[in-house]
Amino acid sequence: MTGTNVDYYAAGFDAAGHRIVSKIVFFDPQKSKNADKVAALLEDVKATVEGVAVAEIISAEDYVEYLAGKIRGENGKPVEYIPPEPTDEEKAASAAASIAAKYNPQLSALKDNLVTAVLTGDEELQAEIKEEYAELMAEYNNELEALQNG
Repeated sequence: MTGTNVDYYAAGFDAAGHRIVSKIVFFDPQKSKNADKVAALLEDVKATVEGVAVAEIISAEDYVEYLAGKIRGENGKPVEYIPPEPTDEEKAASAAASIAAKYNPQLSALKDNLVTAVLTGDEELQAEIKEEYAELMAEYNNELEALQNG
């Protein structure tokens, strides 16, 4: 079972092996009388999307594997995609985003509460909220600084 009602596809892959374009082949690419059609279809695949490094005819079975997340291996067949390890910068950015996600809801709530306190003229509550906001910002900044200093 191929999961498709087509026997062949023309596919375009980028330099990393990711399928970036595909078209249905409406003829039998194995027959020599269709060689011109194959060549024209592969040129069309290359022209459809920028960045096509390899254009080729693939089987429906391979097409389904590419749909499932595999990439074109060096041997021209589908292989499992193994994502690259994140760089130190990416890891730091992810950690900083986690810290921000932890504090942003609390900071936003304090800002909303401060607006309400200002609108109601409650100066005592305003002072409390400002103090709590300053403490929370100090905590937030300390965590970010600790992250940057490793």
